[in-house]
Amino acid sequence: MHLTRLNRLKDIWQVEVGADSFSSLISVQIEECNKLDKIFPSHMTGWFGSLDSLKVINCMSVEVIFEIKDFQQMDASRMDTNLQLIVVEQLPNLKQVWDRDPQGILSFKNLRNIKVFTCNQLGYLLPASVAKDLKRLEGILLNICDRMEEIVAWDDGPQTRLVFPEVTFMKLYGLPKVKRFYKGGHIECPKLKQLAVDFCEKLDMFTAETTNEERQAVFLAEKVRNY
Repeated sequence: MHLTRLNRLKDIWQVEVGADSFSSLISVQIEECNKLDKIFPSHMTGWFGSLDSLKVINCMSVEVIFEIKDFQQMDASRMDTNLQLIVVEQLPNLKQVWDRDPQGILSFKNLRNIKVFTCNQLGYLLPASVAKDLKRLEGILLNICDRMEEIVAWDDGPQTRLVFPEVTFMKLYGLPKVKRFYKGGHIECPKLKQLAVDFCEKLDMFTAETTNEERQAVFLAEKVRNY
């Protein structure tokens, strides 16, 4: 599905449509649809099980990508998604990718790449439960998010190390308010090979309180190249 320059479009999905109507949908790309305020409303939760690629570009009114149902209204069983790529670009009013933490009920465990460009209202990238489930994630690219304060939102639970076992590259550019990746603890990327950090003046890659052993545990990599 590719929607471009539909400036009167306010909703993509009708509530009355059956949940199995989009069971074969694998790719969604939405560009310059300036009346949309969300991409997947709450009644779409669990409808996009086959979707592997999502790109939302230059949509002026989009405030949230995934609107998550109230948990009291959701089936208690875990729902897995096949989403592997998320690209959001030039969304000046985007406040959240997920409007609440899905707390493991809705899983994005197959996600491999996340790319965010010029989303200046975005306060954070990932809810804690989503981040903890990303065992296949390979890369994160964040570029020019003026109001972002943290990359993973801490859920106020016990501090713990966050592990991304397959991440090989991370590029952080133009995040002037980000002080740390994750307030809930250190992050570990054992396969990290490329790390690019620029114009992130407040970001402390290694906290001052750590010992040398703890400093190495933030990014465990055979070879890290800054460029």
